[in-house]
Amino acid sequence: MKSWKEQLRDAKRALFGVTSKVTVRQDGKPDVPEAPAHDRRDDALHSKPAPSGGRASGGASNRSGVGTASMMRGRVDGEKPVGPSHAGSSSENRPTPSNRTAPTPVFRPRIDAGRSLVMPDWSDAGRSLQHPDYQGGRAAPMVVRIGVDFGTAFTKVAIRAGVDLVPVDWSAVTGDESPTGRYVTPGFVCRTSNGEYCWRRLADSDIRGNLKLPVIEMAGSDECPTATLAYLALVIRYARAFLYRHPEVGRKLVARSLRWELNFGCPTEPHERPEVVELFRRIARIAWRLAGVDDLRESNIAAAWRNDEADVGLETEPGVVPEFVAQIAGYLVSPQVSEGLHALIDIGAATLDVATFNVVLPNNQDSSPRVPIFFSAVRLLGTHYLYHNRHSKLDLDFAWDDAAPVEPADGFAKRYGRRPNEVDTIDSEFVNKVAKCIANVIDGTRTNTRGVTEQRTRLGEYPKGSVWREGLPIFVTGGGSGCELYRRAIEAGQLDLLRRIGSSSRFRFIEMDPLGAKFPQFGTEIGGRLTVAIGLTEDAENIARVVPHRDIEPITRTVKERVDHTELYGDR
Repeated sequence: MKSWKEQLRDAKRALFGVTSKVTVRQDGKPDVPEAPAHDRRDDALHSKPAPSGGRASGGASNRSGVGTASMMRGRVDGEKPVGPSHAGSSSENRPTPSNRTAPTPVFRPRIDAGRSLVMPDWSDAGRSLQHPDYQGGRAAPMVVRIGVDFGTAFTKVAIRAGVDLVPVDWSAVTGDESPTGRYVTPGFVCRTSNGEYCWRRLADSDIRGNLKLPVIEMAGSDECPTATLAYLALVIRYARAFLYRHPEVGRKLVARSLRWELNFGCPTEPHERPEVVELFRRIARIAWRLAGVDDLRESNIAAAWRNDEADVGLETEPGVVPEFVAQIAGYLVSPQVSEGLHALIDIGAATLDVATFNVVLPNNQDSSPRVPIFFSAVRLLGTHYLYHNRHSKLDLDFAWDDAAPVEPADGFAKRYGRRPNEVDTIDSEFVNKVAKCIANVIDGTRTNTRGVTEQRTRLGEYPKGSVWREGLPIFVTGGGSGCELYRRAIEAGQLDLLRRIGSSSRFRFIEMDPLGAKFPQFGTEIGGRLTVAIGLTEDAENIARVVPHRDIEPITRTVKERVDHTELYGDR
């Protein structure tokens, strides 16, 4: 006898051909049902096509830099909308399809530990661009630069005030005081019934998540990303207030006039599209202005979007920096930096980002390093989807905490009363997808014919053959970088390289401490999560000059003509 869920699923299949799903836009309005599963991309957010006409990874190419529209919106796929308690969800009144039939959903951060976001009273000080106790003075102004790592899953912020570096602690907002959780805040905001956006739990509020990916899809339009602007305004307001309250740095600000700068991170491939960069810059500028207003209502946010005032209290236009460049900012000025080909694997809660690029150090003509980008791929293979894969295949309730470290397979099996080899088998499928993405990008870089002219080649902008013999320098970053499963996938990628090239090929892992020896209390794990935010506190103009993929032309090979000996020596 089938259960009622199975019977309902069979009925839906008979009626629609697939399991019925509801798409929810960022504005909370329902969308039309999506296409059947065989017409959708399963797990590829985006992968850049190889210059020679192939692909850097197995996913379909999309020059918009994102996946399909249904992937970018907050789709509900067999699970409740994500929030501390799933408030404001109408899906709770609908039967939920079996986990086994639920496809990979669009990301929404899961915080199932009972936490909620609360804006502390003292954060109101962050509305001002000067310290609350500032009385003016003759001291020279201080440049304060905020780096916002606006992630798909969580946001991290660091502030550089003069010579001081301040990672922002979010425990007053999230209630999470764990060593790794206190420096991240999840990407959602509450909307009340009267259109106000805030961080507080209200009975009549609903939760808006999936705040980053949809705005990339908006590039080129004038659509107002209301929830994203409100969220970032709250992030900026809190960060400024946190700096004012800092026990050591805050007292230095009382006698100094502050000159603010703001840098935002942007995904690598979308950063190559000027309309995406301009959209991120506009969002940063308007969110900075909204951080100082009293009322974050939809009407006020829409008005700010339409007006888009240039003078918002920043010294310069907000910087929009590729996230991977911000991640290696410390490396580019360190003694261990070297020219040539590098790779980066960024393991986030939502996405796995893989990129290959060259480092070209400054010479007489350049004041900052150049970073030509060769290949990049973005897949929905972050730690959230590792958990989703486990829970779906084992038919478990979708409940976990994306802010917590990934639980090893044996611990996960013990928690849910399953056999360890059962979880290992499920994880192996996931490892293979991750390894394939890494291997395709690395091998695509090795075999492609795209480079630059011979002159630029001498400057190090083409991946030289020696790197495959001496070891490919590789960075492994992100909140999931310490997860053993991803390390297995990276090892599998290295084995694939060995098989293709020979026994001398290997990865040469670069270990970095982005906080440096001045901040030993944070440790490498916390520093690893804050790498991008810390890199964004550098001057955007001085981090590196990115050479987009589209500007790297195919190599021109010079063929020497045979010269008749009589032309050289004449008639004898």
